[in-house]
Amino acid sequence: MLPRTAAPGRTVSRPEDRAGAILTVDLAALTENWRLLARRAGPGCDMGAVVKADAYGLGLEPVARALAQAGCRTFYVAHLDGAIALRQIVGPTPRIACLNGPNPGTERDHAAFRIMPVLSTSEHVAAWRRFALNEEVLIESVVQVDTGMNRLGLTTREFAALMDDPEGFVGLHPQVFMSHLACADEPAHPLNREQLARFRSMLGAFRTRFPDAKASLANSSGLFLGPDWQFDYARPGAALYGVNPTPAAANPMLPVVNLRARIIQVRRVDTPGHVGYGAAATAREGAKIATVSMGYADGYLRALGSSGYGVLDGLKVPVIGRVSMDLTTFDVSNVPDSAARPGGFIDIISNAVTVDDVARAAGTIGYEILTALGRRFHRRYLPAPAARI
Repeated sequence: MLPRTAAPGRTVSRPEDRAGAILTVDLAALTENWRLLARRAGPGCDMGAVVKADAYGLGLEPVARALAQAGCRTFYVAHLDGAIALRQIVGPTPRIACLNGPNPGTERDHAAFRIMPVLSTSEHVAAWRRFALNEEVLIESVVQVDTGMNRLGLTTREFAALMDDPEGFVGLHPQVFMSHLACADEPAHPLNREQLARFRSMLGAFRTRFPDAKASLANSSGLFLGPDWQFDYARPGAALYGVNPTPAAANPMLPVVNLRARIIQVRRVDTPGHVGYGAAATAREGAKIATVSMGYADGYLRALGSSGYGVLDGLKVPVIGRVSMDLTTFDVSNVPDSAARPGGFIDIISNAVTVDDVARAAGTIGYEILTALGRRFHRRYLPAPAARI
């Protein structure tokens, strides 16, 4: 029989009380990071925002709204559906570029929602040219060239062939000429200057055909290589969300993410024994093990087993044993019983254990940690002021 305070189909507890972990996104810090990057590049550079992959796992709608209110006027996403969803969020004015290019047959949708396609192959250029000429439309686009990454972008040979062909770019209205840096997070890497030289050469040729085309080369780390790499449009992503764009130096960005996992049990080990699946770790007699309601199904990577750590009561507490699908165990033997108790929380990502710290422990990068963040967390968004730069 139901208690008098409950009714069928209705909850009486708060979502945060039911969740295994609480993810807090500081939108004020996010927008301040965007302003910091804009100040670094200067007034001549359009400081955009990469919000692909659901804004790096933090939520496209709240993140994009906050950035738009802060003054961001150019957004970058990976897929067309993400671009269409973003258009509904930010309204008709901002530019939106679809980085992965137009799939065949999607040209009309790009035009209908005013999405700039990033044209990275000869096939992209030819299809967009046919569409623009047949439909007699003039839609802004982005032309991408490969300058040394061998991923997306027209090769040097493909670009030269299109430039030599009088019909090569007919019908296009390129707003931006872009390429992507491969090693910007390593300032001394020789490929940075090689890519810059190739980009300048190709840009000079392109501007003989399209003198008003803007240029874009810098991602988050590229902005810190210096003014030569910044050009007209910048495309920061991870740095906006607090990931360090200068791994060899102190992080200039504000932390944006806080993740706390709920302790559901604390066990005092009576006799020495194993912990978790595969008996991969052992605990001494008297050890204190806290189990939290979060695992690899929530994006806390399995690679963090016996290598990750959290913070409880200001003290570092290591993961002990393997990360399970829904549970992770921490050795909290050094934490007072008053703090290590069921219902309490272990900080998984915080000022004391950053996204980059978690990534290093997992042998990966902060990008993967953020984009893996699960949907089962209770999400809280701290509001951002609407002041502009």
